[in-house]
Amino acid sequence: MSRHRDDSDETKNDQLDEDIMENNTEEDSYGEPPLEDFLFDEAEEEDPELLEQKRKRKQFIIRSIAIGISLLLVVNVLSIWLNVFSLDSLKLLRGTEQYSEDEMVQNSMESVVLIQNQQSRGTGFIVSSEGLIVSNDHVVDGGGPLAVTLPSGEQYVAEIVDSDEGLDLALLEIEADGLPYLPLSEVGAERDERILVIGNPLTQQQIVNEGEVLDQQEGFEILRISAPIYGGHSGSPVLTEAGEVIGVVYARTVPGLFDEEPSRGLAVPIEKVKTRFAEYLNE
Repeated sequence: MSRHRDDSDETKNDQLDEDIMENNTEEDSYGEPPLEDFLFDEAEEEDPELLEQKRKRKQFIIRSIAIGISLLLVVNVLSIWLNVFSLDSLKLLRGTEQYSEDEMVQNSMESVVLIQNQQSRGTGFIVSSEGLIVSNDHVVDGGGPLAVTLPSGEQYVAEIVDSDEGLDLALLEIEADGLPYLPLSEVGAERDERILVIGNPLTQQQIVNEGEVLDQQEGFEILRISAPIYGGHSGSPVLTEAGEVIGVVYARTVPGLFDEEPSRGLAVPIEKVKTRFAEYLNE
């Protein structure tokens, strides 16, 4: 009887082992997937459709950057173009055209020069046939050589003979002879006198605009004129109708927000110029 019970127990144990093996097999078949299933399939990464999408995305980014750079360049060119052809520039050009047949103005323009250095661009005018030139101190103050360009296109390097920061005047010299020059008036300006200004405003050269004398202020040290003045006009001669210099432009007024009076040109009266540079001009 004991032997029978043992055989029966062994049979039960064998059956239990078989059940455990079947359960393990089922778990392997239906349990958690192996780790390899979570890894990317290399074949999938090289899918032609995915590669094409990546290529198109890259082309889109490159094209967008190129368009952005092109737009910036266009904006810069437009800003320069608008500066050259602004309403003020067009107005100045129209004002100059009416003097194209004026002999006095055309002769005077031959003595008005362009002055440039690394930091500024302005105007000057020849006051002697040996190459003396009057301009502003702030026009010639800066780094690098001073380049002087005549209306004929000839260029020279100028030397500063003398300057006065307080009066904002400078006297230059170039190595040239037989140059046309402007005569300096023997008398001062008169109120309401009609005047002309010849200079290189904005990005232009040899521009003529007209106005009148408003007054002289602060002990005749400042001449106010109604002619419109712009950047680049500094150093321009203020001329009478006879073609004589009565002042040197150096700035303009900037009206306040609620001021009704427009901007006015400011010039150093010719008396101050002649007194300051007398030792050079009387030689």
